[in-house]
Amino acid sequence: MSESVGERLRELRTERGLTQRELAGPQYSAAYVSSVETGARTPSGDALRFFAQQLGIDPDELLGGSSPRELLELDLELIETAERFLAGDARRAIPRMQRIRRQAERLDRPRQAGIALLWLAGYAGGEARTKYVAEAETTLSGEPPPVRAMVVPLRAAVLSGWGESQYSLHLLETCHAELLRDGYPQPSMLLTLRACLAERHLRQGDLDRAAEYAESALRLTRGGPAVLAELTRSHVEVCRSHLAADRFADAAASIAAAYDLMQERALHPAMAHCLLARARVRGRAGDVEGALADLGAARETAWPDDVPAITVELAAEYLAAGRLQTASALLDQIRPSVVAGTALAAELRLQLGSLARARGDHRSAAEYLRAAVELATGLGARGVLVRALRPLSELLGETGKQAEAADVLRNGLIALGAEAD
Repeated sequence: MSESVGERLRELRTERGLTQRELAGPQYSAAYVSSVETGARTPSGDALRFFAQQLGIDPDELLGGSSPRELLELDLELIETAERFLAGDARRAIPRMQRIRRQAERLDRPRQAGIALLWLAGYAGGEARTKYVAEAETTLSGEPPPVRAMVVPLRAAVLSGWGESQYSLHLLETCHAELLRDGYPQPSMLLTLRACLAERHLRQGDLDRAAEYAESALRLTRGGPAVLAELTRSHVEVCRSHLAADRFADAAASIAAAYDLMQERALHPAMAHCLLARARVRGRAGDVEGALADLGAARETAWPDDVPAITVELAAEYLAAGRLQTASALLDQIRPSVVAGTALAAELRLQLGSLARARGDHRSAAEYLRAAVELATGLGARGVLVRALRPLSELLGETGKQAEAADVLRNGLIALGAEAD
């Protein structure tokens, strides 16, 4: 297995009988040297040159390979191929990433091979994803903790697919706690784990816990997809400039920064759930504008499958704020993509009924609300049923249908578990 920069630094320091304090000299600290040697931090080009001078070697030797240019070009190709995945061109990206993985294995570069496997796993499903994740775990087993931790979110996703939601959550929580406990608070990895934890807790209905992780994840993010893409391009261009001038240590530092940015960019669907959690907390606190802003941002970055539900929630928030025209436009936009007979279809009917009621169209409102109650009852969608019962019974009462209103309320309560008289 090839050595990382940190492992090579430790080996050369030990060979020369230097302590970490002696290697650090006047410019750095022993703690910084330790963090580089364990892989917790990536040294800058200046740091690599300083350490090489202290050791009496060429800076390229710290990169651990006989051809640093070839290794850095492999990194650049991996980043460019990951860009294709993010651009939605998985069909062409997959064979390229498979080739990069094989090349990394031939060059004995487990970290690059493992990262390639993780990108392949992220865009695979079923048994293929499980296979890629298992191979990545094996490939990265000798890497430092923050690198091994990169596998955990995808392993958690596999477990969730098997119906092991609690074990999935436990795995993420444990990894997060161990990185902090063992002194590896790498920002990009903490961001990844916290965003995934926020998403898992939100899907399980624990809004308070989801919001806690969401807030800490949002504090670590450096911007939206466009900002991150621009930063990535900048680091890639800087890397190419350093390569052209044979400044391999500086090129390696730029590549490390680009890798962190790519990891954050791939995380944006999970970040959408962080925004969603914060939006709900803000809405609960009466911060309407904050909730609308977060829901709008979540809608822009979510996976396509999550967009309809977020759009319906955004429309509901606009409706509650009295902005009926905007709410109507959003509901009309999303109606064709909502699958019939689902809990989301019941929620859509609830919002359409609320919109019609707000406009004074009692007949349409009653039809939509009845449909929401009937569908939610059949599906056992308790949340929708609870929120649809009251406006429907109130509307029926307001239009002189007190007996029907009482029946609707009674039948709904029975469906929710109350005992019949």
